[in-house]
Formats: sequence, C-alpha cells, structure tokens
Amino acid sequence: MELLACILAFLTMGLHQSDSLEMRDRITESVVTGYRPLKDAGVNRTEFDTLALRENISLSLANILEYNSSLFVKQYGRTSVSTVSFRGTSASHTQVLWNGMKINSPMLGMTDFSMIPSYLVDQASLLHGSSSLQAVSGGLGGAVLLNTGAPETKGLGLQYVQGLGSFWTADEFLRLTYGGERFSSSTRLILASSENRFKFRNMDKKENIYDDRMNIIGSYHPVEEYESGAYTDFHVLQEFFYDAGNGNDLSLSAWYMRSYRELPEISVDYGDASDFLNEQRDNTLRSVASWTRTWPDARLKTSAGYSGTFLSYDYARDRGNGELAYMTKSRSRVNTVYGDVSFEKYFGDKFLIDADLSVHQHFVNSADESILVQGSDGDNAGYDASRLEVSGFVTAKWKPVDRVGLSMTLREELYGQEFSPVIPAFNMDVLLSEKGMVYLKGSVSRNYRYPTLNDLYFMPGGNPDLKPESGFSYDAGYSFDIGFSGRLGISGEGNWFDSYIDDWILWVPNGAKKDFYTPMNIMRVHAYGMEQKLSGYWHFGRHWKLSLDGNFTWSPSINCGEPRSSGDESVGKQLVYIPEYSSSVVGSLAYRTWTFMYKWCYYSTRYTMTSNDYTISGQVPPYFMSDVTLSKTLDMPWAGLSFSLSVRNLFDEEYLSVLARPMPGINFEFFVGISPKFDLKRKKRS
Repeated sequence: MELLACILAFLTMGLHQSDSLEMRDRITESVVTGYRPLKDAGVNRTEFDTLALRENISLSLANILEYNSSLFVKQYGRTSVSTVSFRGTSASHTQVLWNGMKINSPMLGMTDFSMIPSYLVDQASLLHGSSSLQAVSGGLGGAVLLNTGAPETKGLGLQYVQGLGSFWTADEFLRLTYGGERFSSSTRLILASSENRFKFRNMDKKENIYDDRMNIIGSYHPVEEYESGAYTDFHVLQEFFYDAGNGNDLSLSAWYMRSYRELPEISVDYGDASDFLNEQRDNTLRSVASWTRTWPDARLKTSAGYSGTFLSYDYARDRGNGELAYMTKSRSRVNTVYGDVSFEKYFGDKFLIDADLSVHQHFVNSADESILVQGSDGDNAGYDASRLEVSGFVTAKWKPVDRVGLSMTLREELYGQEFSPVIPAFNMDVLLSEKGMVYLKGSVSRNYRYPTLNDLYFMPGGNPDLKPESGFSYDAGYSFDIGFSGRLGISGEGNWFDSYIDDWILWVPNGAKKDFYTPMNIMRVHAYGMEQKLSGYWHFGRHWKLSLDGNFTWSPSINCGEPRSSGDESVGKQLVYIPEYSSSVVGSLAYRTWTFMYKWCYYSTRYTMTSNDYTISGQVPPYFMSDVTLSKTLDMPWAGLSFSLSVRNLFDEEYLSVLARPMPGINFEFFVGISPKFDLKRKKRS
C-alpha cells in the first residue's frame, strides 16, 4: 500500500496547470485513433447500448443482462431476488460498482439486480475475468459497472411514462431535468406495484382421478394460483452536476429505494396462503459525491460516498387459533462509508499510468428477534461486526508500436487486518488487420475473494476460520468490426477462458444432527469454456433498419477437489445452479417511427444436487424464453409521444429458474410516454 501511495504522489507532482478545454481536446487526441484506445488495451469489456437500457420502464437490470449478455441470471420468481454470475462462477464472485462505489452486500457478497431499474442507469458495462481487476478486486468471474450522467439537453426537460399490465401491474416513471451552461440537475422517480397473482400448472403436485369405486384411473397436475406475491417498489434518484471551470467538475448522486415484497409459498407447500406471513422490506440510500480535475494529459478524481440499508424479513405461521407464531423476525442494518482517489496520466500517445486507491468501511448489525431463535443467554441471535476494506492498484499501459497494446496491473488488498499478496494481471492485444479491425487479445491474472460477514459471523454456523478464495485466470480471444458504406456492418468477438479457484466456499450441513449449515473451504473448482458474441445491422430501403445481436456461452464449472467422504459423488460434476450452455438473441426491425423487437434466451439444465442426479428434485429442466415489443413514436409540435406494447413469455412456456419457484405464463404490459417541449431553447451539448 505504501508503494501505491508513493507512486500516486509522485505522478501528481508532475501535473501542469492548464485550461480544462485543452485537457478534453488532448485526451481526445491521445485516445481516439484508428486503433483501440490505449486505456482499453487488452480489456475484455461489453458495453450496453442506451436503447437496450431504455426499452421500457418495467425492466430491471436483471432483465437487460438476461437477453443482452453472456451472463447467467438466476431468478427466484417474478420480481423476487435476481442474481447474475460470469463464466461458471457464483453470484458472490460478481462485483458491482455504482458510480465507483461497491454495492455488493457485505453480508451476502451479492447484489439483487431485480432492485436496479434499468431507467436509473445511463451507462452499463461488463468487465470479464481478468479485466475486472482494473476496476475492482474479488470479481473471480467479472464485474458490472453502472454509472449515471448529466442530462444530454440544455434547458428544462420532462419525461413521464405510464405502464399498465397483467396481474394488476402498474409502473410509473418521471424525470425532470435542467441543463445550463455550468449547472445541471436530474430528478428521476419510479413507482412499481403489482398484486402479482397468476395461475400456473404445479408440476410438483399430482391429483388423482377416481372412478365410482374409488379406484385410481388417472392423475393430473393441478392449476394453482400464485398468491401472496404482491410488491411495491419506489425509487428516487437525485443528481447535481457543476462545471466550475479550469477543468474542475463536481457531481452529487443520491439514490433512495423503498421496497415491500411478499414472498409466496413454493410449489411444494400445502395449506392456505392466509395461514402464513412471509414478507421483506428494504430501505436503502446510496450517495456519491465526486470532484474531477483535468489537465491536457492527466485526470485526477476523488469521490466520497455513503450507503445505508435497513432490511427486515418476517416469516410466521398460524398456530391453529388464528394467531401467528414468528419463526423468523430478522432485522439487519448495514452502513458503508466509501472513499476513492484515482489518477491517470498520459506520457505521449504510447504510455499511460493509471492508479487508484479505494476504501470501504462496513458496519453491520444483524439480529433475529424471534423468540424461537434466541441465544442461550436470552439475547437475540445475530452478530454485530465491522470491516475495513482497502484496495489499491497501479496499471501501466504501453503501445510499443501502433498495433500492439500491453497492460500490467498490480493490486493489493487489505480486508480487516489481513493483507493479500500482490495481485498481478497482464493484458495484451494485437491488431492483425486494419481492414475489419481484427484483434487478438489475451490475459492472465490472479485474484482473491474474501469471505463475507455472514460467512464469518452468521449465527448459527458462521466460520471465522475461513480462508479467502483465490484463483488464476487465463483468457485468449479475438474481435472484429467490419462496415460497408455505413449501410451494412457486422462485428463479433470470442473468448476462451480458463480458471482454477481454490478454497471455494460452500455452505454444508453441520452440527451433531446436521440441523444447520456452515460455510467451509471444500472445493477446488475448474471453470472454463468460451463466450461468443455476434452483432450486425443492415440499412435497406429508404427507412428500414434490421439489427441483430447474439450471445453464446459454454461454461463447464467442475468440482476438482478431494472427496469429503466415501459417498461423496460431487467430484468431477458440474456445480449446482450453473448451466453449462446459455445463449440469447435480440433482433429489431425499424421502419420510420415504428420498431418491432424480438428477444430470445436459453438456459440448459441446472442441477440442484452436487451429485448431478437426474431426478425430479435434482435438476431444473432447460427452457427457452421469447419476448416481443412493438413501439411507435410521434413527434408533435408540443410534445414527443411514445406508445409501446410488450408481450413476455410469448409462447406461454411452463418453466422454472429455481426449483419450486413458479414463473408466469404469457403476460402483457402497455406503455404510454410523453415529453413536453418547452419554449426554452433545447439543444444537444457540444
């Protein structure tokens, strides 16, 4: 850490005072060339188009990733918890940054993407494998980067969208913006609610058919109603931006979320929904303030932030007399203070130094107030813990010749009182042909992920003796981008990845009666495979455009550790809830102001047992999903209008993402949007 601080201080001393406009021109000149930008040398990144993020207001980031990336999205039901994972790893191996601040839960280590509306994100990108080390540590699979930005237009702006859909679903979005010469602001509000009651065929139950003599003559799967799944989500995102001149820019982003969700019974439960209570409430505030100073060939950025969450979960059953007995009454409070300083400096057009130092201080208080789980001393079960996480890195990027980009990263971590070894990563790319922009690229790195606070301290079962997960990752790939007169284009990329992860943490039954779970370092995992992406567009006729984007992933993730017992059948098998194959396709056809979009995705079998047994409860069957959207825009003298109809699960597929968690059949939602035109001059920012 001292080495990183010294390098950062040394580079800062070399700055020259200059006008901010010169900096922007200089950075543009040094980065935008006929070759890959120096800053992206060897980086394996997926950028999301704004049109994908703005498809409609009801979509969460989980929906966007499901159809537009190579990631696996695991959903526990409509609007319930949705997590994502890269390359055969788990959800806790995916790091998520919002405006530079980590938003993974320090308790669970993962992020619920169903709680991130796509309309609250302006820029979204993925860093695959080793490339994630240039933004954050701990992403053994990769990282998701989310950012917001200043309004694109000057003057006053207003946008309102209303959506109404199946299951008594209502979505509303409002955005108010102001853009001035120096000051701008943006206010976004989202309100989503639904009774979320739908019918489904329960494949986990069978009803017998009897004749007059009570002989069984047949059976069928009953049609049941998904009850007690209502939800209400409210989000408000307030942002301010100020250009102070002389290369100084200030910004403040504050995002508040309030969510109430009922958690319905699973498909193997019996009894009436009124006989139990199962609900979750989430109140979260995230805020980040930043100051950026730019020079002709350098940039310094400092950020400070805060994240606070109050999460409550209640589970109760009827005693038989109309009174509820609480079996779980969980209350968790998480507070995080964040700070970051980053610096980058160009030495001509061939060399770049990038350094960053970030700090996250977590404070967690978790307790279960149910009398059934009180400790032996009468206190509520739970824990009260804090942890300091400090991460620093230095990256050197060099172009010895125009066609070759090299990158070397050294990162070091402090978690609590433990220092990691120096974490290295090496990336490179080589331009084989300017015609078609054909690149070869590769990388190798080491990475670490430390146990979560629940892994260490959860009661009962926490294991303070856990070791961090660590692994080596290797990547090799290609990319190309071919255009023909601006009317036809095709681009693609492919990557082979290979990772070995030691001391994989898994929660397993423990205790004298195996009556609770505890985390243990029990696996060595070999995750490997390939990612393929292909995109194309075709402008034909006077007003027609056809676009197509496809992703395919093959990701075996195999337990190569030692058997834990003579009956251990998990060695050599695919990890649970990780599909070996997945793919997605998004196609759109546009004519003037009409757009038709078709989306398709596929996941292969996911096993629920480490032995990979092909039993009813040992696997989740493969499924494919199809959605379509038809939209129309109108440009009126007084306002812009938009109309959209979305049909989800077009072919009424009966499917599961997680065992015993039913998903809805075909459903619809209609959206109407309006953006008034004010008399104030509106023009694009230069």
